[in-house]
Amino acid sequence: MTGGRKMNPIMLHFINQKLNSITPQELMTLASDYQFPLSRAEAEQVVLILRRQRIDISNAAQRQQIIATIAREVSQEKANYIQYLINSYLDRK
Repeated sequence: MTGGRKMNPIMLHFINQKLNSITPQELMTLASDYQFPLSRAEAEQVVLILRRQRIDISNAAQRQQIIATIAREVSQEKANYIQYLINSYLDRK
């Protein structure tokens, strides 16, 4: 967890469930809500990366690997946006 805090297990479950089932359209809507530019093609690429494995957002090594893959296969800018989105959920109590 960020900052050494433990996330509520129920919230953790819901975040994992959402990340493991998010659609490109949902990701585009979320990006729009946070005012991050994200094209349909980029959203599709990110979702394909997320679907390669079962995500456990509490696994810091897995998060880093996913962000690195997005940076490599999509762009560093989009990886930074996705990392910000993930961190914004992790920072919630």
